[in-house]
Amino acid sequence: MAKVAVLVPYREMCEIARPMLEGYPHIQTMCVEYATTDTISERARVLEAQGCELIISRGLHAQIIRPLVKIPVLEMRITAQELGSVVVDLKRELGVDHPRLALIGFENMFCDTSCFDDLFGIELRRYMVEHSNQLAPYTEQAAREGCVGVVGGDIVCETARRIQLPYRFTPSGAESMREALDTASRICHAIDREKRNSAEMDAMLNYTFSGIMQVDRNGTVRRINRAGYDLLGKAPNELLGRPITQLLPNLSEKVLQDTLYQGKEAYAFLLDIRHKAVIVNIAPILVDGDIEGAVLTFQEGRRISEMDNELRRELYQRGFIAKYNFDNLVCESSESRQMIALAKRIAKYAAPVMITGESGTGKSILAQCIHNESLMRKNAFIPLDCSAWMPETLDNMLFGNYSARHDTGDSMAELAQNGTLYLNHVEALPLETQYKLLGLIRGRFLHNGSNRPTATSVRVIASSDVNLISRVEKGEFRSDLYYALTVLSLELLPLRRRPADIMGWVNRQLDEWQEKYKRYVHLTQGAQEFLRNYDWPGNLNQINNVCERIVLLTEKRNIDEIFVRRQLEQVTPKLLPGSERVVLYKDQKAVQITELLRKYNGSREKVAAELGVSKTTLWRYIKKFGIEEDYSY
Repeated sequence: MAKVAVLVPYREMCEIARPMLEGYPHIQTMCVEYATTDTISERARVLEAQGCELIISRGLHAQIIRPLVKIPVLEMRITAQELGSVVVDLKRELGVDHPRLALIGFENMFCDTSCFDDLFGIELRRYMVEHSNQLAPYTEQAAREGCVGVVGGDIVCETARRIQLPYRFTPSGAESMREALDTASRICHAIDREKRNSAEMDAMLNYTFSGIMQVDRNGTVRRINRAGYDLLGKAPNELLGRPITQLLPNLSEKVLQDTLYQGKEAYAFLLDIRHKAVIVNIAPILVDGDIEGAVLTFQEGRRISEMDNELRRELYQRGFIAKYNFDNLVCESSESRQMIALAKRIAKYAAPVMITGESGTGKSILAQCIHNESLMRKNAFIPLDCSAWMPETLDNMLFGNYSARHDTGDSMAELAQNGTLYLNHVEALPLETQYKLLGLIRGRFLHNGSNRPTATSVRVIASSDVNLISRVEKGEFRSDLYYALTVLSLELLPLRRRPADIMGWVNRQLDEWQEKYKRYVHLTQGAQEFLRNYDWPGNLNQINNVCERIVLLTEKRNIDEIFVRRQLEQVTPKLLPGSERVVLYKDQKAVQITELLRKYNGSREKVAAELGVSKTTLWRYIKKFGIEEDYSY
């Protein structure tokens, strides 16, 4: 039964209420008390703290306590029969055929009186107040406005007596009390039903293994089950009523806002909660089409182990810490933005990743970004270039030698435990090592020389600049390993296919070399335009090389197109057809002019004529392309 308190402003009302309450089985009476205006606030707070679920009160008292408590407050109203009886009695005393009467008090005390004038042959004016200090002035105003009698409470009646105005006290009889208790009984029945539903729901939620949390439309936590408390490691009073963004700071605010404001579902994304990989779903709560909040479910994954500080320092000194984040990448082109968005989604999962792309496109950088965006970011990032070692050496580096383990230390696969193993040029792995790598991906680690595999947890990221499918078809690469590695895959486009990124990478590399060598340069507009339009066959490696040359070799601060062109010529030479003579820049116009100058033994007049340009224009081409003027070969 619901617990109910009755707080009334007159003692005689207590005597009316007590015997009536015995006839209401859904009401568990906590108290029936007389309370003054001075004591009503504190008494209501105490009752709520003691478990009261409904308070019955009247007039000013109800107005005072309603904003102070979270439980329902039922306002007791004077019934039409009780008020009509008082009005008829006052009219009879006045002996006037159609008197003007005043009803003065708080709005929440009175029933609808719109039919009283016709029913009782009166003119009834209502003077409804918001504060008790308005009662006396309204009584005096009613007298001035021609009211010959008033109905109200203590203050109204005292003021009317003082100004010699007939009055009647507002009744608080058995009928209004019974009507209030009837309503209270229905409310209590609903409270009991809600408690039962809530208890059944709590039992269901608390005996599920998934954490469940409910938030309101503002993102404030309103409900959470036992598994949720255990997962977050906090007591109920530390969670309920708190913004979810404070409790889960790594929860994407955009994902939450999309659910709370647009009704979007978010399915199966990962969060790191107390070093555990947790799968989270978010769904909106819809009531008549309106979003009233959201429900989040949490399914705990594996424990994320962190390295101790000593091991972290050791691995850092050995270069086994990823240093790049997605913020370090240039993504001015739409192709890069799409790729990075996909990579960020991929990073959250522990599944293998295959990165493909031409040499120098930044596959190693992307692998480090994925690691640092993942739940393994506080553990080791172990890179290995498979093309740099002999097959036997490579196999021992990856999987160690059981008999020599104490002498050689942990293998790379062991160092990558709970972290990431990055294998560049994965196509260079011999078939036997490919088989062991497949076992590692499936959670089994086997030392060379041992027949006892151990459970392991290593994320493998592989990269290649060759067509692995063709290797699979030739039997040079295991098909089962290929499919295991390509569960998640990314392709890095060459710079020539994303030209909007070129100057971003150029400026980034220039900044690094300028800072290292303390030599500062400025690219002219012509130099920037030239770099932007170049196709960069060596991708980021070539950009890095050229930028270092620019910083080291320049003799002046402003770098023009001619100087940039000459630096590129040094790293991208090209032989003239039928000759060992090197044309250092791959511009077709430069090649054509060089060949014609050779053909005509340096005669600019003949070259200009064949090209159909003036000698001045030809001179500008020669100057622009930095073409050598010795053609006596």
